Amino acid sequence: MARLAPTPKAITEAITDPVCGMKVEPGMTRLVSNYQGHSYWFCSEDCRRAFEKNPEKYLNPKTIKHKWPTGWWGRYLERMAKANKELFGGGPPRCH
Repeated sequence: MARLAPTPKAITEAITDPVCGMKVEPGMTRLVSNYQGHSYWFCSEDCRRAFEKNPEKYLNPKTIKHKWPTGWWGRYLERMAKANKELFGGGPPRCH
């Protein structure tokens, strides 16, 4: 892939794709979207399309609060969720 036109020095460092969380170099991609006066760069066309459909979903994500059952079963589910997060990570799904 050929290198694109240089970008201003203020944004030459890697930026996080708001949809999937991947690091993107603004000077290496043309996949950019402007929303409310801000520019957002993306790793793929699918991420850009998803963002343009509903930007607020990715800019203001809601945290999920689990209400576990009480007793030993609830403690077990809590430990399993914590172990899964440590093993597989948390955050948005990866697109690649």
